[in-house]
Amino acid sequence: MSASGTSRRIRVVVLAEDRLTAQGVEAHVAADERVQVLGPGDEETPDVLLLITAKLAENTFAALQRYCRENPDEAPRLILVANKPTAEQLVRVVGLGLVAFMSRDQTTLSDISEMLCAVARGAVALPQSMLGSLLEQIRTRRWNEQVAEGSDDPSSFTERELAVLRQLAAGFSTTEIATALHYSERTVKYIIHEMIVRHGLRNRVHAVAYALRQGLL
Repeated sequence: MSASGTSRRIRVVVLAEDRLTAQGVEAHVAADERVQVLGPGDEETPDVLLLITAKLAENTFAALQRYCRENPDEAPRLILVANKPTAEQLVRVVGLGLVAFMSRDQTTLSDISEMLCAVARGAVALPQSMLGSLLEQIRTRRWNEQVAEGSDDPSSFTERELAVLRQLAAGFSTTEIATALHYSERTVKYIIHEMIVRHGLRNRVHAVAYALRQGLL
């Protein structure tokens, strides 16, 4: 990640099954001057949660739950480094703010740094196979009360929103979407924010899943 003297540092909390792993990852990402590593007990709200685990368990979900906020804009973005979660677990972690997934046995410290930087810029990074599993889940269950009661009319998305959603589904960051669609970054962020608020969604991944449910992506 490149440093910037004018932007605020990215606040990151590293959650791992063992302290050795957590300390190693913390030391690596903290070496970048753009990053501020927070402890799990710090009162500051992180921008990004970096969860590293072999297997998702109930205590893992409980640890993530404490970072949830009523306003999705105030909740940290979640990067999950793990073995492939089940479809049911995937639904739960998306509801807790998941924006990127990395396979633990194929991920390096450098990969984590690159992903952290991309997520801080607004990128969403989920494998297509994982999006497919997510789609199957939301076809057969109510995602949450807000979405279940919302409109499934495809016309509820504007052409501009659909263009941004397609870019998000492909894993592009806010900056890359702005370049591809010839918008300003501020405009892209506004489009995403308005779309999430209007449909009562949790975050960008949730927005992509909602559009998948309607057969738009």
